[in-house]
Amino acid sequence: MFGRTWKNSKQIHNFHFDLERYYNVLVVVGSVTVAELLMGSVILPRTDSPKAISRLTEFQWFQKMEMENETLTPEIDDLLLRAQKTYQFLEDVVKGLNIPLRVGIMEILFKGTVIKKKNYDLNEIEDIIVDLEKTPDDITNAAKLLDENTKVNQSLEEFKSLKETLQFVNKLKVDLSGFGTLKYFYANLFVINSSDYGEIERSLESIPIFKYDLDSKEKSAIIIISDIDDSDKILKILRALNYNPFSIPKDFPQIPSEAHTLAEEKIKELTAKQKSISKELSSTTKKIRGKILKMHENAFVAKEVLETLRKPGGTKNFAVIQGYIPKKMEKKFKEVTSQWTSITEEIKDEETLSNLPVYLDNPKWVRTYEVITSSQGLPRRGEFDPTWFIALMWPIFYGLMFADLGHGLLLMCLGLLFKFKGQGNLSRWGMLLAMSGAAGAVAGVFQGEAFGFHLEHFAGFEALLHEGGPLHSIEWLIGSISVAELTFDQVIMILKVSIFLGVIHLGWAFLLRIRNYAKNGNKDALIFEAIPNLFMWLGVFGVMMGAIGSGYDVMNMYSRIHAEAVPWVSVLVGEWAVVWLVVRVSIIIVLACVVLMIIGGIKHNKKHPEMGGDMVSVVMEVLLGKTIECLAHTISYARIGIMLLVHAALLLTVNQAFESMGGLDSPGSLVLIVGGQLGIMMIEGLIVYIQSLRLHLYEFFTKWYDGGSQPFTQLVPEMVYNKYSWKNNKK
Repeated sequence: MFGRTWKNSKQIHNFHFDLERYYNVLVVVGSVTVAELLMGSVILPRTDSPKAISRLTEFQWFQKMEMENETLTPEIDDLLLRAQKTYQFLEDVVKGLNIPLRVGIMEILFKGTVIKKKNYDLNEIEDIIVDLEKTPDDITNAAKLLDENTKVNQSLEEFKSLKETLQFVNKLKVDLSGFGTLKYFYANLFVINSSDYGEIERSLESIPIFKYDLDSKEKSAIIIISDIDDSDKILKILRALNYNPFSIPKDFPQIPSEAHTLAEEKIKELTAKQKSISKELSSTTKKIRGKILKMHENAFVAKEVLETLRKPGGTKNFAVIQGYIPKKMEKKFKEVTSQWTSITEEIKDEETLSNLPVYLDNPKWVRTYEVITSSQGLPRRGEFDPTWFIALMWPIFYGLMFADLGHGLLLMCLGLLFKFKGQGNLSRWGMLLAMSGAAGAVAGVFQGEAFGFHLEHFAGFEALLHEGGPLHSIEWLIGSISVAELTFDQVIMILKVSIFLGVIHLGWAFLLRIRNYAKNGNKDALIFEAIPNLFMWLGVFGVMMGAIGSGYDVMNMYSRIHAEAVPWVSVLVGEWAVVWLVVRVSIIIVLACVVLMIIGGIKHNKKHPEMGGDMVSVVMEVLLGKTIECLAHTISYARIGIMLLVHAALLLTVNQAFESMGGLDSPGSLVLIVGGQLGIMMIEGLIVYIQSLRLHLYEFFTKWYDGGSQPFTQLVPEMVYNKYSWKNNKK
């Protein structure tokens, strides 16, 4: 596998040509996936603004440009006020019932909860508001129950505080009639929140305060005794915190013991009522959950759209609504706004272009990986979209590290469950999980294992793969990258594959970095940093492969006695590339790159003396920083093979324990195999995800990617419970 050589120079030339062509195709594809945006403008009578908002809501692909304008449009403001009131009402009910806005993962897995989308037919955005204002009786009743529950809770808290205070009064045998303003002194009892005691103590410094904790711990009773002259100050401070001197309510007996008895009765009565209301609220929540979430989403959409477009530009009588639209949606934009004057134009202003939002127009299978790109910020104007590279390399990395047919299929099924049952981001991440699982399943075929057992041990596969079976012709693929035996040769083989994948991945990154410097016209950085860094890294890679080819005879690998083939290098450039030659050439390349980078560092220090750099720091950075960095970046990709080895070792351990405990005949071994397999799948699946993410975000992105652009934001927020169907409004 690693000893392949090219028969003639024509093959080598064709191979290099193919690599260059694939790279160019990827660069072009990555560039065009950042969709071109146009500026779309609608000019119309200001009174028609609500209708224009409806049409733009139907269009969706519109991001309003910020315009300085204070001209009010009463027609829009009236609709907005109604939408805000409706939204706030529904928001209060949703929060009061503790209804999550999205169905959670655990609920999907264990309860299978699904809230189907509602097809919503409408003409104008006002139709949404009108329908929302017709609040169903069950939601109105839920709001009333919440209000009643709030009042009951408040009353219950008041009576509990009263009861505890009366207990305290009885315990100390305090005569409440003796409190208040006396001839020479002021004394009074207050019930406060325990958290406010510190502030009261600081405000009434030097005035005696006696604090007593009540049973609830959240409340405390304090007795304040002071000179008569300080009474006004005490009352002023306490009333500022909303506290008044304690007194038994007028509708209660004024004798503390009798008031205490009545308070206990009230507490029992309100506690029973509280339980009854809670039970009714729980039942109501289950009935109206889907309905109120759909209404809440509609109210949110109406509010957000009207708030976004509430102040169109223009004059007193005519409005101008301007925003960004994708160029491919130009025709639809003109269709929906055809009853007014609508204009689309290319954006040429440099300031506008520098702040232009970014819309990625990738195919569906590539779009799945945009969640990773977004975590580092969307590409800037003219920058390459890395989503394509992620879409190509992520399945390879994840698949190799998680190579097992059984685990891969289980993970894929879990991802598809999230994809089709989940909502919003959960659905998108579910698709990524499904594609990762599928990659693991495919790699598991090459690994030749399912749940850690050889595929040939499964009756179905044995019949398919053996001579005469329908899959016998591809039998050689099964186990072609197997590490199941964990032999030295298998370990070295998978590490070679891992490092080669790293070369491809890092090679793209370094080439894109060179492209960025060349495009920006930064010649010094291009000549003295980017290009030398690429060749230094290739030189370090050549030395590493030479060490492997020499049988790890590192001290003598440059000697002519080592005329062995160099892994991957001999495959790519020809059989003439033997160990001693590759090592010598690689060392020369590394040294030449070191000199170039040192010269570049010195030139940079001369141009920027304010940075305080000197020659010694430049030499140290290049020799110890750049060279070791190149080595570390390459070795980092060995984690691909290492994770596969760990995965295989864990499965081997669990499966051997299963067989030693009696196999299928032992209940304990069945528990072990099921628990062990699920545990390995979950833990390894998470670790492999983290490692794949690290290889992209740290090793790949940091070499060339800036990102940081603002995403293109559709006018209509993402909807998970409703789907709008707009009727024909053309006149």
